[in-house]
Amino acid sequence: MHNPEKLSAVQAFGQRNLPALQSLLTHADDAVWTERLRTWLTACILSPDSALRAAALEHAVVDLVTLELSRQSYALADDGLRLTDQGGTLLVRRTLAELLFVLSTSDARSARQLATLACASRNERLEQIRSKIIETV
Repeated sequence: MHNPEKLSAVQAFGQRNLPALQSLLTHADDAVWTERLRTWLTACILSPDSALRAAALEHAVVDLVTLELSRQSYALADDGLRLTDQGGTLLVRRTLAELLFVLSTSDARSARQLATLACASRNERLEQIRSKIIETV
């Protein structure tokens, strides 16, 4: 069981961010992760304790990274990839940062682990994108 302040903070997080991300989720291509992220944000509001389960948090972090990357276009550049924001990237990054901040106030270790997961997921996906672009060139 989590403390009431943390549950309240997670609930407020969900109330702020579900409406903010709704249009981005509606226009994303993949129904699986978008629905999972929408369901998790709803759980933050209705059942914050269940939204704080480790597996749910890990999926949410990876899905937020996926949403962020889906809001960008990519092109090869001399030094790697050139990313262009198609609208919404900063909103998703802010949402992820807010989630990590909310978690860090009561469990800094868990927040650090999730931040590491987000970074690794982003790097892995960017490498996959770069490889796919190279294959098509």
